[in-house]
Amino acid sequence: MKKIVLALIIALTGTIVMNAQPPRRPDMNPEQMVEMRVERLDKELSLTAEQKAEITKIYSEEFKAMGKEKPAMRERGEKPDEATMKARQEQMKAQLEAVNAKIEALLTPEQAAKFAQMKQHEGKRGFGRHHGPKGPKDGNHKGCGCCCQES
Repeated sequence: MKKIVLALIIALTGTIVMNAQPPRRPDMNPEQMVEMRVERLDKELSLTAEQKAEITKIYSEEFKAMGKEKPAMRERGEKPDEATMKARQEQMKAQLEAVNAKIEALLTPEQAAKFAQMKQHEGKRGFGRHHGPKGPKDGNHKGCGCCCQES
């Protein structure tokens, strides 16, 4: 009897602890993600109102294009194999390069230089994510204005 009560107490405690943890991040819809990206660029590059409007349009088109493939695969119940995933990664990389080229065309030379510096530190996914499990991936951070800049 004591063992059963003890097991129930442990299970109940574990359940309470697991439910007390907050979610990792709130789900964001595409519009919020576009807004976040544009705000980040505006903060770093001091964009004009026209540049912000054009970049918002570019990012919105990107999200529309990206969102078409996944629902179709889910409806069919498909899980991509390794070759499909690799092809998708290459396609996404090409899309990102095209989007970046469109953005660079809108920027002034000073902004374009800063944007290039931001891209250098973006890592695999997005600005500011150039950290691995052991810290920054390269040692050339000083003065770049990134999140890990040493003071």
